[in-house]
Amino acid sequence: MNASHLLTATLALLLLRPAQAQEWLGTIDDNWNDPANWSDWPLGGENVTIDPSFYTGAQASPVLSGNSVFIPDRLFIENGAQVTLQGALTVADRLIVGSEAEVTMNSGTLNSDRLIMEGGGAFVLANGTINVQSVLALGDDGVVPSRFEQQNGAVNVTGELGFDVELLPSTPTYQLIAGTLTVNGDAVWAGASPGSGQGRLLVEGGTVQINGSTMNTAGSTVDLFIDVKGGDLILNGPALDLAHATDSVQQSSGTWVMDNALTVECDGVIHCTGGDQQVVGQVELRGSGTIRWHDVETDNQSSLQHTGPDELQVSGNWLRAGTFDADNNTVAFIGGGNQQVIGTDFHGLRIANTGPGVDLSVGTTTVAGALVLENGVLFTSDIAMLEVLHNATSTPGSASSHVDGPMRKIGNDDFVFPTGANGAWRRIAVSGINDQDTEFTARHVDGAFTNTMDLGPSLVSVSDQEHWILERAVTTDDARVELYWEDAAQSGLVDCSTLVVAAWNGSQWTAGPSTTTGSCTGNDAGSVITDGPGAVFQAFTFGVSDSTLAIAERGANVLLPHPQPANDRAWVPVPGSTTDLDLFDATGQHVRSVVRTDPTASHLMVTTDALPSGLYLVRASARGQVLAHGRLIVTH
Repeated sequence: MNASHLLTATLALLLLRPAQAQEWLGTIDDNWNDPANWSDWPLGGENVTIDPSFYTGAQASPVLSGNSVFIPDRLFIENGAQVTLQGALTVADRLIVGSEAEVTMNSGTLNSDRLIMEGGGAFVLANGTINVQSVLALGDDGVVPSRFEQQNGAVNVTGELGFDVELLPSTPTYQLIAGTLTVNGDAVWAGASPGSGQGRLLVEGGTVQINGSTMNTAGSTVDLFIDVKGGDLILNGPALDLAHATDSVQQSSGTWVMDNALTVECDGVIHCTGGDQQVVGQVELRGSGTIRWHDVETDNQSSLQHTGPDELQVSGNWLRAGTFDADNNTVAFIGGGNQQVIGTDFHGLRIANTGPGVDLSVGTTTVAGALVLENGVLFTSDIAMLEVLHNATSTPGSASSHVDGPMRKIGNDDFVFPTGANGAWRRIAVSGINDQDTEFTARHVDGAFTNTMDLGPSLVSVSDQEHWILERAVTTDDARVELYWEDAAQSGLVDCSTLVVAAWNGSQWTAGPSTTTGSCTGNDAGSVITDGPGAVFQAFTFGVSDSTLAIAERGANVLLPHPQPANDRAWVPVPGSTTDLDLFDATGQHVRSVVRTDPTASHLMVTTDALPSGLYLVRASARGQVLAHGRLIVTH
């Protein structure tokens, strides 16, 4: 007989109350072992009934203050009866608490084959030990829910823990505040029409360990509900089965341990806003429902297989010492605080953090499917690298969600790195790669490269505001490089006509022909890409070309003003024979002159605070003869 049939049959038999039972009268006092308090002194193996409707008086509630001197076969506690146990009691067949009756156990040991709460009956375990062989079950409600409240002590169930509703809407509840509940069989939710409602297992402290399956049965009319608010929930059996869309496990604190070879079949909702979820065995996630975990830890020698649902949400940290098999599914980090992730092989990775962001704390994290950056910054480092594998993809990112730190792309896919630094979103891309083993590692640096002065013959200046580190490994494949700006003013750009991709070759900045899209005006966005593949991959930044100088002037020396762009002033290194320095705006109008008064000065200062933002031509001359030209960008 399967678990659901066993539980249903058990509770059905409970309704068949025997016609004859020895009744508690309480005519003398509340002493359980006083024969005068019983209708007939019970002998071992007889049935016993405690029902206050049969009598009145102050002695209506029996107290087992010592060990019971007899062993009843069945014990029925009904109609609001109040029974106190603080000694040893054994019931051979079943103990039934029904019709708003309540048993309070303060100490001692209770042994029974079956322990049943139904019709609003309640059992309160303040302390002591309860041993149940076949089934501990909670059935239909009365005026109030049927319940078992464990304040401390130990409950040991060799067979099943059951929640069974068959007659009316009910919420039978097992509440663990402290102590231990050990179930060596299954925990079963089994409802039948016209019954409905929700069976509740509330873990507020102590330890619940279920060594069998935890499951709602097929066709059940009652929902499974487990709420972990503290303590430990240990599922050590073969299955956790949330068969209904309305079944749920929720956790706000405490620890949920998944041990052994456990399959979590979730067609309902698992919603953890706090606490720890520990994988200490071989756990497989399945189903089409919703799973949200908080702090996830996969112990050493353990494994977590994500077969379903399509996405596993995590609101806390992801700590992995064991293995993770992502299948073709996604892990989404959705926390409101800083989240830590130990290197893991993900298929899909979605960042939707509403707080400080997600930190890759140690190890390499790989993405084989899609990297989706929705909200929150993903922080990486040289010891906590993000790798996007061959044929994997990434969204472009945004100002609110990008990769701050290094990331690596493996393969020959054209790829835009969604990089940034210090709150700035700055992308770089590679394209035209041949070998799928090629690796490019990129990061954005919010600041000037260590050398901005050594320029090749085709450059006037390079950015002193930002640059990218782009390194190639495994192969020697060339690639085209594209640099992006999201706000021209923030990147110090004012003129796209002279903009090029500048590459550092180890000794100087070089540049070839480049193509610009977008706009270099105000807060506009755009990009600049090399027209052909490059062979040197170290550092890249925006460069200003001298391609707009007149042909007759190209033989002249090039001036290199700095900083570039300038705000209130700029310094211009000049040839030794220079006597005058002149500035011209984009229309050719003369706007500023500087006379060299110190013949030993190697630089002349030009004040630019009163000049409009824009591109200016700088010309050095001696007695009317032009010695050198350069370009100066001014921004305010």
